[in-house]
Amino acid sequence: MRTNRGLICAVLIGMLAAGAACPASGETNANAQRPHEGKGFGSQFMAEFEQLNLTADQSQQIASIMKLNQESMKAAAAQWKETREALSHQIQVGPFDEQSVRAACKKAAAAGEEAAVLRAKVAGQIRAVLTSDQQAALDKIRSDARNTMHKPFAKGHGRMDKQVDCPSAP
Repeated sequence: MRTNRGLICAVLIGMLAAGAACPASGETNANAQRPHEGKGFGSQFMAEFEQLNLTADQSQQIASIMKLNQESMKAAAAQWKETREALSHQIQVGPFDEQSVRAACKKAAAAGEEAAVLRAKVAGQIRAVLTSDQQAALDKIRSDARNTMHKPFAKGHGRMDKQVDCPSAP
């Protein structure tokens, strides 16, 4: 089934911002094409979301939510990125100016706050479309993903752990 590119872009932006995604086709996830498999960071979110086996109506509702919020999510992400870059620049430049660093930091924090509120709003709208079983499954998928992501940093997995555990030379 042929999908709308604009809708797919909206969904990908939304899933990166809200931590969720949906297929753009009207079929259920079990029958939908999977053109995203193995094609970068967004493919993980798409694959995880497909485990929820959304109905065609749920997929359409979520796609509508993402499309309605696409522009504001893009703007919030761009503003947050811009203010973080300005803060980074302020930290790196010429003589230290505490007031300028604090001002840039406050702007970056405010932009981050707005982006977080928007992500939470969209995530709440998406969760409202899901059944309680799907919500629980999504929570488990995200928890498992967080645990897997942090595992390489756990004790015994890093180079520093190996260096510390090695006996020192006399």
